[in-house]
Amino acid sequence: MRTARHTTPGSGLLWTIVAAVAVGLALLPLSGVGAAQQVKLTMFIWAGANQGVVPREVVAAYLKTHPSVQIEFWESNNTVTYPKMVAAKQANPSNPLINFGFFNVDATNRGDVDDMWVPLDPARIPNMARVHKSLRRPDNRGIGYEMSAMGLMYNKDAVKDPPTSWTALWDPKWRGKVTFFDNNFIPLVLAARLNGGSEKNIDPGFRVWEQNAKNIRALVTSNDQLKNLIVSREALLGPWFTSIWKFWEEEGAPLGFANPKEGVVAFPLYLQIVKGSTPEQIHVAEQVINELLKPENNARYARLTIGVPSEPEVRLSPGVEQILSPKLLDHAIWLDWATMGQKASEWRQRWEREVKSRL
Repeated sequence: MRTARHTTPGSGLLWTIVAAVAVGLALLPLSGVGAAQQVKLTMFIWAGANQGVVPREVVAAYLKTHPSVQIEFWESNNTVTYPKMVAAKQANPSNPLINFGFFNVDATNRGDVDDMWVPLDPARIPNMARVHKSLRRPDNRGIGYEMSAMGLMYNKDAVKDPPTSWTALWDPKWRGKVTFFDNNFIPLVLAARLNGGSEKNIDPGFRVWEQNAKNIRALVTSNDQLKNLIVSREALLGPWFTSIWKFWEEEGAPLGFANPKEGVVAFPLYLQIVKGSTPEQIHVAEQVINELLKPENNARYARLTIGVPSEPEVRLSPGVEQILSPKLLDHAIWLDWATMGQKASEWRQRWEREVKSRL
């Protein structure tokens, strides 16, 4: 802070005092992001399939008008990153690994159990009002951004009789030819549901996978691992998202997609702010989320990632409508994600003991 020196008699002492006060004030934390102090955040985005394009564009535009803000990207997937976020919170709740970003419905509900999220304030994020009511969350713990759908992806060069049911995942016909993400409990829940159980009665699912663990060629931790396993024919099929499959198929990968007769799994995607972030970080995250929720940004993200946007007035692109029609979602399987989040820790231990030990 610059302070003018006065030339009146005795003003030397006064100037020294004012300068000292000014220095003291400069050391105090500032409450507004508009002030000149640096605010640094880490934003989570998903890797691959055009998922980082719109977030990077929105952040770049924001930073042009907010030079005191720095936003770093953490680009990965929720399966790998979310446990690291929980570990960081346990180590120091005031120093989160991630400050805000994109989280799938599974990570979002696990975060409810682990108390990871800052409730969003609609008054500070007015574009939340545009989001369809099906993608709102209790107490505004996050806000929906897109709907994806999960079906069965397979190697279309090697599989001439594509699977038509989720039961293919544990059918002995596919011994050693199935792959999916580690700690992805959708196959477990589907096995339970299709064998007399449910999210609240998971034992039938564990019995199915314990008996058919040898179907699993590998449990992966990245999109590319899953893609490469199926393209190379080490595995032949796995549960996957229409959006990312279509992107890979358009690149020329020999991958087909089947909508199981029981229905695709509806898979909402959310924006979240992480607890432990400072008020200044939260304020920046709110502003970026509000920009992401503008119709033009929501529509562009949906077109690039081949998903269903969260805002009803945003029209689906022709490519999306062919793959993910509203009629398809009307008959989708809606899982009990809240129960899955509450049970995740217990199921993870059982999965290690009862299924992974038999691979």
